[in-house]
Amino acid sequence: MCGVDIADQLRSYYNTQKIHCKTWRPLFSFLLDTVITNCYKLSSYQLPAGRGGRKDTHLQFREDLYVQLCKASQQVRRQRRPRNDRKGTNDVIWRPVAEHKLVRLWKKPQNCSACIEAGRKVTNKLIEARKPLADLSVNTTKKLRCSQDWKRPNRCRRTRYGCSVCSIPFCTTPGSATSICTGWKDHMA
Repeated sequence: MCGVDIADQLRSYYNTQKIHCKTWRPLFSFLLDTVITNCYKLSSYQLPAGRGGRKDTHLQFREDLYVQLCKASQQVRRQRRPRNDRKGTNDVIWRPVAEHKLVRLWKKPQNCSACIEAGRKVTNKLIEARKPLADLSVNTTKKLRCSQDWKRPNRCRRTRYGCSVCSIPFCTTPGSATSICTGWKDHMA
């Protein structure tokens, strides 16, 4: 009855538990310590009985486990295209003009390349006139929409249409005669 549990003794030597405000984190670190200690006791680091000491120490076992887990979790990351490396109107694939067609290419709308280069934003007369239906409470928004500081964000035109060969988005839709954007006409010239 007066003995010390060896598992508790080993767990207390190298403890991963820190002071946490959340209730699940101390429980997780306790379970992690228990699992590591049990793995150490059952592993090949412990020599058979009658041989004397251990092959390596508990600390060495934990360090080896840490290194193996870090090596196993390393993954080759795909390189993302930077946001500023989007295709512009000058990134043309040179093919006969007849092959370039304005077609629907994307399910999600893309920013129009010609409008980005020209610095055009979406202009709508109704944007100025739009008001919220009612005052919103401060709990639901950071700034009240009726305040003077709040502005609706301006953004470039978005489109699902683009050149079928170059994959460059243009906000001119097929068949529309009136458009502010002349990107498709400039692209075909």
